[in-house]
Amino acid sequence: MKEERRNKGKVKRSKVALSKLTFHKLDWLEYVTMGLGLWFLFYPKPYDVLFTALLCMPVIGLFLNGFTGRPSISSLVEISKDDDGSDTYDVADFIDFAAWIILLRVLIDYEYESFYSILIPGTIAFVIMLVILFATHKLIDHTTKSKTWIYVSLIFNVFLYSYAGTYGANCVYDKSEPKVYNVDVVDKRITSGKHPTFYVKVTPWGHHYDKEEISVPKSQYDEIQIGQAIKIDLKQGLFNIPWYYIE
Repeated sequence: MKEERRNKGKVKRSKVALSKLTFHKLDWLEYVTMGLGLWFLFYPKPYDVLFTALLCMPVIGLFLNGFTGRPSISSLVEISKDDDGSDTYDVADFIDFAAWIILLRVLIDYEYESFYSILIPGTIAFVIMLVILFATHKLIDHTTKSKTWIYVSLIFNVFLYSYAGTYGANCVYDKSEPKVYNVDVVDKRITSGKHPTFYVKVTPWGHHYDKEEISVPKSQYDEIQIGQAIKIDLKQGLFNIPWYYIE
């Protein structure tokens, strides 16, 4: 009986160790994700290839992390102590780093017609990601400390990735023919700060009944002059999320 209890104890300890070690076995995937993310953020060429690779990282990471015996969801979040003794929650970088870089890039590169058009496709993507998450990982044991914060930090990043990835895929993979609108540039400005943003203000067009500012790359900002006539292309979007850009 004692021998049997010792063996059971060893099995339990090995399972706990496996749960804790699984996440660290994917350090290489985190480094790949961070490298691709920084490349995509600061020099997004080839754009489609980098976006696709970064979009795949969270899904690949969930399957690889869950491949070794379906570990707990807590294996995706590392808890550490701040200097003041409070806990910090570090979600696996192949999820949160990919999510934030995709979000930043699509906010810089694309203008959308209506926020509400992303709700349904974004929610569908979010549900699919949750299904993958819970299919590859077990629920957190009720004895695990900070269970709520682990769930919140992880699911928030999955939510962010789902909506940003959906909108990015909607624009990157869109092959629809654009509807072209002619507008005039009435003003232009640059926001101050470490990372300035460049805007041109144009006359009303389509469903845009007021003058509005559109962010553009610096190279395009330097070329466009106040009073110049330019063209705005409106596209349908892969998931029927209309978006537009200045030619």
